[in-house]
Amino acid sequence: MPPDNLEGLAMNRHSLRRQALVLVAVCVLLPLPVHAGHDDAPSLLSEGGSGTGAALASLVYAPLKLAYAAGGLVIAGITWAWTAGDTNVSGPIYRSSVGGDYVITPDQLLREEPLSFAGQ
Repeated sequence: MPPDNLEGLAMNRHSLRRQALVLVAVCVLLPLPVHAGHDDAPSLLSEGGSGTGAALASLVYAPLKLAYAAGGLVIAGITWAWTAGDTNVSGPIYRSSVGGDYVITPDQLLREEPLSFAGQ
């Protein structure tokens, strides 16, 4: 291949990545439509959209939650060692960092159920 084609191929690959990232961002950031009807039975399209939105949101949320939990475990371990094994001090740190939701469900996305980042 001539060098011009290689540059074009690399630019095309970057363009496709950028388009994919924009598509994911739009899907995650767009609000869900409000239903004006009185139909209590959700449609397959709305359930599929809620599930897809929850899955995409979980792709961003879950790694952040795991990093928060891992950091809390480290801090709780250091606190436990520093206080000579006093779980009254390290226990609340551990529970608040490890507890909570690790994925976002469609009900949480529709605000029918609360999302808990930190445990209690």
